[in-house]
Amino acid sequence: MREPIISIENVSVTYNAGSSASTLALSNINLEIYPEEYIIFFGPSGCGKSTLLYTMAGLEVPSQGSVVVNNTKLDALDSDAMVNFHRTTLGMVFQAFYLIPSISVLDNVLLPQMFQRAPTEERRALALKIMKRFDIENLAEHLPNELSGGQQQRVALCRSVINNPSILFADEPVGNLDSQASEKVMELLYELNTRDKKTIVLVTHDSRYLHYAHRVFYIKDGQVIREVTNSERQQLREEKMRPFIPHALTEFAKYYPHLEEGALKVKYLSHYLLGVAEERLQERLENFVRQRVDGKLTASEFEQRVDLAYREGGVGLYEQTAKRVASTLESVLAESSVLHLKLEKFPEQYELLAEQITELRGRLLNDYEGHLTEVQLQRLDAAIKARLEGSLDHRQFKEALDKSLHEGGVGLHYQTAQEFGKRIEVYLINYAASEVASSPEKSV
Repeated sequence: MREPIISIENVSVTYNAGSSASTLALSNINLEIYPEEYIIFFGPSGCGKSTLLYTMAGLEVPSQGSVVVNNTKLDALDSDAMVNFHRTTLGMVFQAFYLIPSISVLDNVLLPQMFQRAPTEERRALALKIMKRFDIENLAEHLPNELSGGQQQRVALCRSVINNPSILFADEPVGNLDSQASEKVMELLYELNTRDKKTIVLVTHDSRYLHYAHRVFYIKDGQVIREVTNSERQQLREEKMRPFIPHALTEFAKYYPHLEEGALKVKYLSHYLLGVAEERLQERLENFVRQRVDGKLTASEFEQRVDLAYREGGVGLYEQTAKRVASTLESVLAESSVLHLKLEKFPEQYELLAEQITELRGRLLNDYEGHLTEVQLQRLDAAIKARLEGSLDHRQFKEALDKSLHEGGVGLHYQTAQEFGKRIEVYLINYAASEVASSPEKSV
């Protein structure tokens, strides 16, 4: 099994602890980062993402919890050992370039080599080789203030990798750069990850760069509120069995990276209920869905709101459509509630799993006009079980339903497989577990 290169366990950071100005910057953070991963901490200014980065780098001491980097427990290091750790294991790139203005660009790049025992000419040759790769070799004898912001950041990048560290930390590295310089720096970081196999941990508040990462951790108020895996990059860690992960929701989150969890859930659910619609109708429906999920509207009140004319404050759906949307919403909320209640101790109680599979299959087939053979029913149950256990993601589940019987699938029509896949996925979301949980009296 591949071991993580960085492990964060129960880490909290409190500034000015014990005083009236006490501030909780990080709260009970747990995460693992694996060798050669490109990880992004994403969130608004002041959310704690830079504090988390500095804690992992040993520049910030956690108030509680442990940080292990490259098999080294940071709180066990004395000052000399920490200096050596920084010199050999980590490279750091900041938003401010932190170049020494009175010495040349070449000497700035050479600074981390100060305590290396290699001959001077060998060190200079190494620095110039790296600078050539980053297209700044011709600036070697210039002073930093003679360079553009993008060139200065490339100098900082050269300095960060000259000792060949296995991990590179980057704190808003393009925050002070124009778009063209930003793209150049981000491409170099991506190259260091893909070609040089360096583990990259980057902090940003700009969603344009999230596609570079293998995984994105969304930070809010000092907590990791969501982790999103980039399906476009091959994952480097061993996937753990994590039942009830609504993969479609995490992919949906990439389109709305700034939404908190509760808003994201109701947006996903509203998209499912209404499909493609005018944005103004979508937003109003989302508002009513949120109120229903929160328990602020009963089922009948929700139906009335979506049926009411738009100019009168409703969504303005036709009566039959309003009834269908309201009925579908109640079905989703009921099924999701039962699913998560009955399988709270998943996967130990398999008799409950079998019962829930039967119920889910019944929900899926309730409006199905076709006829399934016994073999098809058995394979549908097996696919549902695999989806609940997490051994099939949402795409693989739909593929299993769409495959022919001869190929080992369920043999459903493509459109039916897609619809069943969407319905299973929307059931997997625990709407009552969001930040604005629904009241038990009115939820279903």
